[in-house]
Amino acid sequence: KKKSKLILKLFIINIIIILLIGFFPLGKIGLNYLEKDYKIQNNYQNIKNIKNILVLSGSDTRIIASIKLAKLHSNSKIYYIGINPYSDKNNLFSEHDRAKKLYQSMSFSINRIIFTGQSKNTIENFNEIQMLRLKNSETILITSAYHMKRSIIIANKKGLNFFPYAIDFKTKNSNSLINNYRAFNIVDNLKKFNLFFREIFGITVFKIFF
Repeated sequence: KKKSKLILKLFIINIIIILLIGFFPLGKIGLNYLEKDYKIQNNYQNIKNIKNILVLSGSDTRIIASIKLAKLHSNSKIYYIGINPYSDKNNLFSEHDRAKKLYQSMSFSINRIIFTGQSKNTIENFNEIQMLRLKNSETILITSAYHMKRSIIIANKKGLNFFPYAIDFKTKNSNSLINNYRAFNIVDNLKKFNLFFREIFGITVFKIFF
C-alpha cells in the first residue's frame, strides 16, 4: 500500500508539473534568459577583418545568415561544422550534402565553404573548431539565440572568443496582456520549456564534467 501511495503521489506531482509548464510561460521566461544578451548585437558590417564564418549545423536559417555575412565580407570563408543529430536518418542526402544543395540553390559559391567534421553535439563541434586554429578577431560564430550561451561557455573554456551572431530568436518582448493571451499555446509552452531545459542541462553537465 505504501508503495502504491508513493507511486500515486509521484504521478500526481508529475501531472501538476506538466500542467504548470503547459499553462504558464515558464519556457518562454527561460528562453528569454538564454537569449536576452544577444537581442542587441553588432551586425558586423563595419568590421573589416572577418575571414571566418562558423556555422553550427542545424536550421536552414543559419545557412541563410552565413550567406548574408559572407556577402558583407567578400574575403571570408564559411565553415559548416558537424551534422544535425535530429536530421532524418532515412534521408538520401547526408547533412553536408543537404547543406551544399541549399547553398547552391541560393546561388552561393561552394568554393567559399569548408564542410568539416561529423560531430553531433556542441562539445564535439568546438573540439573540431579548436583544431582549425582560427583567429578569434577574424571569426564570427552563427547559431540559434537560445543555443548561443552554451556555445560561448564551451568556446571560452577552450580559449575561443569569437564574435557571436545569434539568430532564430524564440522570444519577443510583449507588454500587452491581450497579445500574451492571443499567443497562449499549451503545446508551444511545452516545446519552449523543452528547449530551455535541454540548454540548461547541457550547460550544467559541461560545467560539472569538463
